[in-house]
Amino acid sequence: MIREYAFPRPVRRFGLLGLFGLVAFVSSLIVLHLTGSGIDWTHGYVSNLANQPLGWVFMVGAFVHGWGNLALTLGLRGALRPGRLRSWAVLLFGLAAGGILLAAVFPIDAPGQGPSVSGRIHRSAASATFALELAALFVFSAAFGHQRRWRRQRRVSLTLSACAAVALTAFVIAIQLDVVPGLAERVALAIFLVWEIWACVQLTWSIGGAGGGSCYSMLH
Repeated sequence: MIREYAFPRPVRRFGLLGLFGLVAFVSSLIVLHLTGSGIDWTHGYVSNLANQPLGWVFMVGAFVHGWGNLALTLGLRGALRPGRLRSWAVLLFGLAAGGILLAAVFPIDAPGQGPSVSGRIHRSAASATFALELAALFVFSAAFGHQRRWRRQRRVSLTLSACAAVALTAFVIAIQLDVVPGLAERVALAIFLVWEIWACVQLTWSIGGAGGGSCYSMLH
């Protein structure tokens, strides 16, 4: 029996590339948290991992994650019917992916070090990335509700988006109060990563049938 996937092969390949980027990034975080010396994961920001002896592992992982999210952007574009919501969601998510690449190329300043151009670029890119991706998640959720193939998945996407909004708000408050900002950032980051993994799985392994398969042109 031939397995009938919901989306055409190019879309599935973009989903796999996105998943590869996520695996690379999460793997880099695990390696650095296990091997890094003096990492205070409750107070220190994730970006500070770049200043560890194996900081290059984090930078490579983040860079691959950025390219993976660009692939995921193209996959979601190909899996949704053309429309204003799709256009906005793809634009926002693509810009967020670009922000990840920028933050990976320009590492944050080491603790106690004066502000540098690289550090300023990193902070600006990281802040913009969180905001842009959060907006993209909500717009994608709205777009899913208008398309038959995705309608059943809208609730999952919207729930994760709401959780990401709450976690990101808590992260901002944690920064202002200087109360476990590192932990708050990791919780927010984890929720964003869960949405990305979920989206990659939907593109790659969803089966066609009762929801109606989608084969929208990547050129639309």
